[in-house]
Amino acid sequence: MIVCSCRVLTDEDFTSTLATELPGCPRSAADAYRCLGCGPECGRCLITVRQILADARAAARCHDCTEDCALRDMVEAANSDEVLLDAAE
Repeated sequence: MIVCSCRVLTDEDFTSTLATELPGCPRSAADAYRCLGCGPECGRCLITVRQILADARAAARCHDCTEDCALRDMVEAANSDEVLLDAAE
């Protein structure tokens, strides 16, 4: 699915940037764009890109996560925002 229509980038483009991510290193949407050799143009896709990256990390969950895993907290926060958005509709 095309996520960034300005740069014509797909969700697979963004998840592929995680393949080179070192364990424990956070990767922002801006970092993912840099890995793809560009940057966001209008910025409307950034929330979706963040969610795609968080979901991909959650699916590939590291084996050494601790109770204070920042990634887990970020995914849970993103998912709770999604629930709130669904309720608002």
